[in-house]
Formats: sequence, structure tokens, C-alpha cells
Amino acid sequence: MNYRLFILLLLFPLLASAQADEADGARACQQGKVRYFGQLATDPRARVMYPGDSTIDVTYYGLDLRLTHTPAYLRAAVTIGLKSTAPALSSFALDLRSGTTPGAGLRVDSVKAGSRRLSFRHEQNKLTITSPQPLARGQSLAVTVYYQGRPGTGGFGGFVFGTHSREPEIWSLSQPFSAPEWFPCKDTPGDKADSSSVSITAPTRFVSVSNGTLESTTDNPDSTRTYRWRNRYPIAHYLISVAMTNYVRYDTPFTYNGMTLPVTHYLYPESLAENRANLDQTPDMLRIFTERYGPYPFLREKYGHAQFGARVGGMEHQTISSMGTFDPSIIAHELAHQWFGDKVTCRDWSSIWLNEGFATYSEYVYREARNGRTDAASLIDYYMRLARTARGTLYVRSVNNADSIFAYNRTYAKGAVVLHMLRGIVGDSLFFRTLRTYAAAPGLAYGTALTDDFRTVAEQVSGQKLDYFFQQWIYGEGYPAYRVSYTGNGSPRGVSLRIEQRNGMSSGQPTFFTMPVQVRIQSAAGDTTVTIVNNRADQTFSLTGRGPVTGVVVDPDAYILKTVEYLNTVTSLPAITNLAVQVFPNPTTETLTVTFGTASAGPVTLTLTNLPGQPVRTLTEAVVPSGSHSRTVGMRGLPAGRYVLTVETSTGRQSRVVLHQ
Repeated sequence: MNYRLFILLLLFPLLASAQADEADGARACQQGKVRYFGQLATDPRARVMYPGDSTIDVTYYGLDLRLTHTPAYLRAAVTIGLKSTAPALSSFALDLRSGTTPGAGLRVDSVKAGSRRLSFRHEQNKLTITSPQPLARGQSLAVTVYYQGRPGTGGFGGFVFGTHSREPEIWSLSQPFSAPEWFPCKDTPGDKADSSSVSITAPTRFVSVSNGTLESTTDNPDSTRTYRWRNRYPIAHYLISVAMTNYVRYDTPFTYNGMTLPVTHYLYPESLAENRANLDQTPDMLRIFTERYGPYPFLREKYGHAQFGARVGGMEHQTISSMGTFDPSIIAHELAHQWFGDKVTCRDWSSIWLNEGFATYSEYVYREARNGRTDAASLIDYYMRLARTARGTLYVRSVNNADSIFAYNRTYAKGAVVLHMLRGIVGDSLFFRTLRTYAAAPGLAYGTALTDDFRTVAEQVSGQKLDYFFQQWIYGEGYPAYRVSYTGNGSPRGVSLRIEQRNGMSSGQPTFFTMPVQVRIQSAAGDTTVTIVNNRADQTFSLTGRGPVTGVVVDPDAYILKTVEYLNTVTSLPAITNLAVQVFPNPTTETLTVTFGTASAGPVTLTLTNLPGQPVRTLTEAVVPSGSHSRTVGMRGLPAGRYVLTVETSTGRQSRVVLHQ
């Protein structure tokens, strides 16, 4: 979901009575979210329903809705297929908003299993249903809930009865906690139904749009029309949607491997002309994302857009994104969610970056593919500027606060930057192979994922241990603030580079960040770029350029979220003139040969460390005579990945990066 959507959704009550400038509106929106969920926490009649009843596994949602705009009213029969996850399940709970304010709320008339009426209680936003008989673990049951009322608009949307150009419209937006405002469900993204259907009956002036394929329309004798939509893919409850108004339809089909995917846009009649050019870019976006992420996940159904009254932003409802505006970046964002958010869904709201960080980075991916990396660089720079102001960990620790879940600078911008940094570490080819593998992985594809699932895929594809990366960037906070200085090291082409770092947030953890860092060594003979592993708060590296060194640039391609302060060239660092460490073969498989020189006799220590800085091999000799030396380090039994080999004598230290395959 695009963060810009939020600015208006909770501002609806204010628009009738006040005019605010854009900055004030954004501030009021953010405060309004905090107030809303604060009220839920203190209101004894209310309850944030997430994460639902763990004793059931939902397999199917079938919504049969009858709607009127004036009066704003819903009559519904919703069928839920489920399986028991308990050994003898006598009752279970669905999440459905009960009335907490006058004129709002839903009244349950009855609950049935087939033709049999079931007893139930509906209070504190829970619908507790007694099973017709105790269900064994794995036993299935289908229940139909008959209810009516005016749905609420809690959270970021819920169910809205609005207008555009004096035309009535009705639409839903359920993320993160608003699905129970309008239909009974298990309120967690971690339990996907295997399939769903939505049947909408409303006055004939409405064109009614939902997920999947339109199976039929029926004109009824009472001047209503029924649209029946069917989705045959697994779906999270919050991705089920309704959008209804006097839509006009515009098609831009996409062909892939001989298959033609319907790409259908439902827009307000007054909006189509101005948005047609941007909508025409959708097939090209599908091509770009298909090449990088794999086939569009719902090829047997459709993709499309339904314009809705949020006026800004969008929401990635499965196969039919709801759109308030049609800027290409928002179209790309919501389309990318079909892979990351809809096909693979975050298992809990703490892991929302797996949805939003991926979709935000996809805006960059699309721009890079269309306009080139130089043009797209400004977008990553923008994300990084925002990410440096983010507070808290990317893993959301307060999921009862929607403002915390959807904190733009953290969940969206920093989430995108983390992916960009991972791309910098593993390289373009392995990065996009990682994304394709993640989106297609058994158990994740058309299912749910946590951060550790993505880390596992990234490690398998890249052959690198990445626990250090995810621990500090997902579960830690802040960013490295580097202080860089360099001086000659006695070699005509050599330079001694010192990197000191601290966390850019004064109270942030970790205190320093382990990262592979690219360094560009500048000289009149030409520049050369090397990769060092910075895994200490204060570390010195001996590097060699193509000629006498004239300058050093840390992270020249701007992959790392950081700040850099370049100090005046210093001469106080110890000159390392005698080591000249070399390692070969590199990459290596079983053994590593290390050559080095010593200007005088003394102790020597060879240490091989992994990226987090943990020693895995150590060789110490009390006295080594002056001269050239060679030693062998065994690599057999070590996990594949990058290591750092350090040779230390009484007069200096040098490190080399080693790739073990």
C-alpha cells in the first residue's frame, strides 16, 4: 500500500468542516491515526482484533453482498470455509466489528452450517460460534454468517460510501485492521484462504469490481444488477475488495509467452482522458517486473485498477489495485505488490517491510529499467535521506499502532534501501535471482513469509552468510557514520586507509555496522575500486592504486545507508611498509596460501574471521625472522562466503578479503 494514500483516508471527517494546507493535513492525519488506535486501547467495547483465532485455518471466503448507497447499508451472507487446528474444537471466533458508535456497526441475524442454525455471541468485535459438533484436528466446516448494518470506517478505510462528481461510489480498504468493519474473517495476514468469491448486488447504475475473474452479471427484476467475481488463488483477507461506481472500462492487455493477460482499468468517466497515457505504461511495467521477478502471479485471471475516493495513493488488492491517482510511480508500486504482498504476503504486520519495502524499491527498479541508473539515482538518494531520519527497527515492534506499521521513512524508504544494500553486496545477477527464487519458493509462493525466510533464500542463492546483515539492518536501528582518513604507506602506489564509525543515531544499536565497503582509489594513472570488509569500529586497511594515490572515495556507488566525513590527510597512522600481504588462490575451495614480508624479527599472527568479525582460524608464531614468508590456511569445512585474512606483526597489520566457495 502506498503511504501517500493515508493522508486523506483518516481526514474524511475534517474535509467537511475545515480547509487545511497539505503539510497540516499530513500532520493531522498522522495524529488522527494515533488517536484512533489509542481510543481502541482504552475503550472497553473495542478491540484491535489482530491476529485472529489460532484454532482455525480459513480455507475459503465467499461474500454475497447487497448494497445501497442511500441509505448507506449492507446486507450480507458470508460463507467461511475452515479447518480445525485444535484436537476437539467446540467453538471458534471470527472477527467482525460490533457497534461501538451510534449509527454504525453490524448486527448478526443468524449463523448456519448448511441448513442448521448455530448458536453464537457477537460482542467486543468477536463473533463466537458454537460448532455443530466438536471438530477433530484437520476437520472441515463451512459456516454462513447472515448480517446487516452500516459498515464502519476505522483504521485507514474500512468501507466507505462516498461520491465523485456527484456520483455515488462505494469502496473498501481493509489494511491493516479494517476487514472486520465489513465482513467476518480471521484478522491476520498469516492465514490465507485457498480461494474466494465476491457477489455484489446493487442498483444498476453501479459497475461493481472485485478480485479475480468476472464470471457473470445478472439484471434483477428490482432494478439491481449482480456481479459475480471468482478468485482461484490463495488470498489474504485484507486483499479482498469491493469498488463500485459508474465506471468506464479501458483495456491494455499484456502478452507473455503466448498468453494474453487482461489488464482492465475501471475509471471515473471524467478521469479517463487525463490518465490514459499513464495507464498505457502498465504493460511495459508488467514486462519489466516479469523479467526481474518472474511471471505475473495471477496469469489465469487479470490485473487492473479500480479508481476510488482516496484521491491519492493506492492499495494492492489482489488482481485489482484500488487507485486514487495514476502517477507512474504509484502504478509501479501497486503492481509490484502483486509479487511482494499478494503472492508472497508478510506473515504478520511486524514483517510489513517484506511488502512495502519491496514495492517501494520496485519504483526504483522500474525507473532504472526505463530511464537508466543515472536518472534513477536521485530516487535512491531520496529514500536514503528519509531512511536516515527513521526511528526504531525495520521489524515493527508495536503492531497495534497502524501509524507505526506504516511509518513511511522506516517501513517504505528504509525497507527499499535495505534491498539496495543487499543488491550492492551480492551483485545485480544474484540479487534479482534471489527475488525470483523468493517469489517462487515452495511454501512461500502463494503463502506467507517472515524476514528469516527471505534471508534463507538470499543466503542459498548468493552462497554468502548474511545473518550479520539482517540482524543489524532489520532488527537493529540507525546507520553507520563513517570518519575516513588516509595517508601514504611507504609504497609508491600504496595508501593506508583508516575508517572509524559509530551509529548515526546516538542511542542506536548496533554500535557499529559490519559491511563490505567498496573503496575507489584515485590516481593520475586511473582509478581502481576494491572491496574491503569493515567489521570494526576503528579499522585500518592497506590498499594499492594504479599510481601515486591522489584520493580515496568510500562507497562511490552509494549502496550503503550512511554518512561520510572525510578528514584532512593524516600522517600519524603507522606506516605499513613491510607486510605486502598476498593471498591465493582467491576465490579458494580447500586451502589458502598467504605470503607476507617482515622487516625485522618478531611475533606474527594470522587470523581468518567471518564477516561478523568472529575468528574461525588463527595461526600464531612467537618469532618469525625478517624476510619473505609463506603460510597455508585450511579452508575445508568452512561455510561458503566472504572472510577476512589479517596478518599482524609488531610493526603493522594488513587485511585481505577472501572468497571461499
